[in-house]
Amino acid sequence: MPYTGIVLSILAVHAAVFLILLGHWVAAAGMFPKSTRTFAEIYDQRPLRALLVGIFTYGPIMLLFLMNGKIPNAPLRFLVVAAAFATLLIAMIGSTGLALRIGRNLCAGADTWQQALRGGVMLALVFITPVLGWFVVLPLGLASGFGAFLLSRSSNASADARTASAPPPVPAIPSLS
Repeated sequence: MPYTGIVLSILAVHAAVFLILLGHWVAAAGMFPKSTRTFAEIYDQRPLRALLVGIFTYGPIMLLFLMNGKIPNAPLRFLVVAAAFATLLIAMIGSTGLALRIGRNLCAGADTWQQALRGGVMLALVFITPVLGWFVVLPLGLASGFGAFLLSRSSNASADARTASAPPPVPAIPSLS
């Protein structure tokens, strides 16, 4: 029976990670519903582009964070840690779109937060799967979330530019009746 405590500790850590992931996704869907829908649309239209953009932008930041102990300057190390946590938060918010996309496929008629909750449950279960989920799916999911966030910012900027370049509407001439 000496291993019961170890097993329960591992189970508690998994449950905590599950609830933390789910909490981030549902909170992001509740606080930023318009952005979350945009992230889900990016996953609908360009999921591979979101993944590649995330790998090439989020990946180097995380590698720099993993090599943080070799940086000799303490303020620079602090800056790297702060940047890593900021990008992790952005990646979690961006991956809310993936949870919402999964939730839309599970229950199309539900509210946005319910879709994010159901999709988040499925995605979190995949993320906390031992070994494959931890070392493959979770990093790729977070990288794609970061990429979806970046792609949504560039698509918003191009949409704003398209609406700004459109000529103003012509006012209607009042009729003389």
